[in-house]
Amino acid sequence: MQLHKSRHQDAVERIADWIIAGRFSEAGTLPTEAEVGAELGVSRTVVREAIRTLSAKGLVRARPRHGTAVRPQEDWHLFDPQVIEWRMRSGISHDLANDLIDFRLAIEPFAGQLAAQRSDFPTDDLQAAYEHMVAATESDGAYSDYYAADLDFHQTILTGTKNAFIHHLAPLIANALRLSFHLSVFSMDSARASLPMHKAVAEAIAARAPERASEALTTLIESARGDIFLVLNGAGGSGRS
Repeated sequence: MQLHKSRHQDAVERIADWIIAGRFSEAGTLPTEAEVGAELGVSRTVVREAIRTLSAKGLVRARPRHGTAVRPQEDWHLFDPQVIEWRMRSGISHDLANDLIDFRLAIEPFAGQLAAQRSDFPTDDLQAAYEHMVAATESDGAYSDYYAADLDFHQTILTGTKNAFIHHLAPLIANALRLSFHLSVFSMDSARASLPMHKAVAEAIAARAPERASEALTTLIESARGDIFLVLNGAGGSGRS
């Protein structure tokens, strides 16, 4: 069973790599299951299951009697962690970066406002997440420690709103946050530069100042946009997230 799963995952990754590399044009058609299976050294059943997985993620569309068509990147499911990884490998465009930041701006500042209005918001949890961010930058440890603390910081705000819809969006938004962090935080120096803005957010929520919390998050996210564009344009940024 484990071997079958490994073959399935390997087939998914290999076919995705072909698509990312531009082996097939958008709206082009993949080879037949038999041809793909022969190239990958797997059965048609494994290929068929891999195509189902890629179809569910928006990369391809199986068309009866017409083959499997490659879909444009705009159709890929960006809330899927594996899809985000593939998009990173294929290169991030300025348009996608703008869409990412605009999506965050549509959710997070309002979530910060709601969080600051709640007397039961877990301010201690938010402060702990911030302190873990600080500790990660002071230890010069792995970026993963900082990313995890940063994600915890932002998710604490989202779930702390106690809004049922925002709460259930949190796992999906987490994937957008991971992509944003990866693009805007590219060194421990850049991570350290983000700390004062995160502190301003935490302090505004702790002070029960909704407008200030919304403004602090807007400033933080817009700064991340600037850093992402500096990276995309080949320069270094200050590393907000």
